Amino acid sequence: MRVVINNVACSTTTIIKVDSAQKQGLHLEAVWVLSDLNLWIRKAYISSDGQWFMDAFHVTDHLPRKLADDRVIAYLEQSLNDSDLELRSDSFAGLELTGTDHLVLELTGLRSGIDSDI
Repeated sequence: MRVVINNVACSTTTIIKVDSAQKQGLHLEAVWVLSDLNLWIRKAYISSDGQWFMDAFHVTDHLPRKLADDRVIAYLEQSLNDSDLELRSDSFAGLELTGTDHLVLELTGLRSGIDSDI
């Protein structure tokens, strides 16, 4: 897995790009890492060819500002680069509602390009 955190490309958000071989649950794991730090995902681009994926998350803190704490950025890099992320293999789709303005949804399938149909 490769993670790039960019605080320069956008004036209002920090962009976190994650790309890796496609493994069930990795999209959701990345979202959980961001959510565990109370980061807000303002926009997300998810693309996959069936074997590889690339996610680009535009995130802010709760104020909402770009990420400025070097410790948070280092933790993100370490957590998202961790090849031992605990995958929840028992879930092929996840839906979590934690309030009226938070939604996490992951869909997986065998057909490449399905993300573009959603």
